[in-house]
Amino acid sequence: MSRFSNFIFRAYQRILHSLAFYPTLIALGFFAMCLATMSIEYQPWLMALKQHVDVGLVRNADNARLILGTLVAGILTLMVFSFSMVMVVLNNAAAALSPRVVPGLISDKGHQKTLGFYLGTILYSLLLITSIEQNSSTQVPSLGVLIALCLGIACLGLFVHFIHSISRSIQVEYILNNLYQTTLHKLAAREAEIANIEHLPSWPEDEHWPEVRANRSGYFKELNLKRINAILCEHDLQMTVMIHRGFFVMAGRPLFKLNRKVDSKTANALLDCFDFFVEEYAHAHYLFGFTQISEIAVKALSPGINDPGTAITAIDMLSVLFSKRLPLPDLDIAQLENESPRLFHYELSLDGLLLLVFGPIRNYGCSDASVLFELLLALKNLLYHPLRPQQKIDLLRHVRSVQETADRHLSNSRDREALNQLLERINQTSDSLQPIALLAVPYKATS
Repeated sequence: MSRFSNFIFRAYQRILHSLAFYPTLIALGFFAMCLATMSIEYQPWLMALKQHVDVGLVRNADNARLILGTLVAGILTLMVFSFSMVMVVLNNAAAALSPRVVPGLISDKGHQKTLGFYLGTILYSLLLITSIEQNSSTQVPSLGVLIALCLGIACLGLFVHFIHSISRSIQVEYILNNLYQTTLHKLAAREAEIANIEHLPSWPEDEHWPEVRANRSGYFKELNLKRINAILCEHDLQMTVMIHRGFFVMAGRPLFKLNRKVDSKTANALLDCFDFFVEEYAHAHYLFGFTQISEIAVKALSPGINDPGTAITAIDMLSVLFSKRLPLPDLDIAQLENESPRLFHYELSLDGLLLLVFGPIRNYGCSDASVLFELLLALKNLLYHPLRPQQKIDLLRHVRSVQETADRHLSNSRDREALNQLLERINQTSDSLQPIALLAVPYKATS
């Protein structure tokens, strides 16, 4: 039963993010609506009503068939054009931004619902055509044709909205802002969870706990918390997860620890609660929002794009997100009602997150003084926030990394002077016993 529930959980995740989910669901709804319309079309009470209402009702079978055929052909053209626009957007996003933002664009519910409405209208009209009898003046689905006309007009309005939406989706500012807002929401939700915990428990002493190794390879992205908590409560177990979300796991690698040895059936049931897949969705975990914004910045710094302005915007957004991450503890738990938590795992530390997010930007923007200046400015702003001792050490460590990169790659004396001024302010802010060394300036202009 546990394997089946975990299979359903993973299938739900795949279907929910699938491009075909909402279009198929909406098309089935239109199919049901067509059947309902055809079932009441020739009821005596409706036939009597149609005798007194003549506005918009088609009386001739040939006219009804012509109208429905025209609707099908026109909306089919709109749908093909809309799908083509989606493909252009995905191609541009993968080429100019990052391939990792493509799954998020594909799973956009607004575009899926629009395409589903097109598909449903076509299906509705085709089914209605089949109900029109040849050379019949009484058996004409005039109500159904009127509904189809209304659906066709709605499709035109949706097409205008779709063109506006898809043209906006190409803009890097729009994608960056969506990732930023989604990540900010995930951090706020995490902060609310921590606020509801009166006393955050400490990491259990698991040095001598038996390990359970992964039985398959992949990127660890999701955890079926409801099912895993049920298994842990049923067998009176505690678990500590040994891998961070988003990291690649090889089969045979230690994946988690349990406070006591269990049989293979229970271990396999717990292993089935770990979901591995390739796609990254910012709404799944805030880490994926951080990495996608970073990758967009790195892509903007590539020679083919050469857009440092986008990279600087991304750094500014990341600095705000880091400020929301600072007060959060590294330890994460799965809460249970009326009892202590049984599942423990670590979030990626601040040092690891800075290295993962700012490290690639620093390396690819090593020769751009504006990018290095913005990185130092972001780290300086983070030093103004209330920090734990280790967080201050981590931030200063990355300030030194930027300083070393600038020292190695920047030769212009004016750029080095500007960075030195910022480094001096960072030393004043941090009040560290080991101040950051300034860059050597080979030539300094005199007034």
